[in-house]
Amino acid sequence: MSILKRLKYRSTLPVVLLVVPFAYAEQRWSPPAVVTRYCSGCHEIDGKSQLPYIPRLAGLSAAYSESKLARFRATAPSPVDETFTRIAHIGSASKAAGVTAAAAAHMVGIAHAITDEDLKVAAQWYAAQVPAPGKSGKGKLIEEGRNLFFNGIQSEGLPGCQTCHGPEAQGTDTAPRLAGQNAAYLIGQLAHFRSAEGYNSVMTGIARRVNRDQARSVAAYLQSR
Repeated sequence: MSILKRLKYRSTLPVVLLVVPFAYAEQRWSPPAVVTRYCSGCHEIDGKSQLPYIPRLAGLSAAYSESKLARFRATAPSPVDETFTRIAHIGSASKAAGVTAAAAAHMVGIAHAITDEDLKVAAQWYAAQVPAPGKSGKGKLIEEGRNLFFNGIQSEGLPGCQTCHGPEAQGTDTAPRLAGQNAAYLIGQLAHFRSAEGYNSVMTGIARRVNRDQARSVAAYLQSR
């Protein structure tokens, strides 16, 4: 092979190496239509919502997400004229399904709009995303939350959060992942469980034995994970 031909051959090689990885990356990052149309506006495509009151879904168990969406679907959609009233009372709960008023105003309608297949696809997409990294915060508050997460409140006979959510707060198919979750969202959920009426769950009993300062500390710890 002549020198000129060798130079021409070598000049084409880097181009090929650059194009192939790009095409591969583009193929891997192809969110389903249900995610881009219904979910990404609040939760973002990668599930790492920056809105403090919106839950992060990246790395959340698909089985848990499916059961949560099924609960939203089991709740009757609110009439339009009642929606704004419910939003104004964010902490109130829907007695039918134990969901917050904010969820009733937003997620219930979406759950009814998508198909069973869309529901599974969305849950699997977010389960496959890399979880959001933790956020730093006040050291003392985080340490208090860490102690509560692992040890619970012995005087109240309350076990640590790790009992259900796992030692790394990674969650299971029946308990949500909490590591890296937005603190404001977690505080809001605990407040919802604390004030919920006509709806019993494990978290209802737990939240009623956790005061607001304790809720803030455990939320700060979990957000830092």
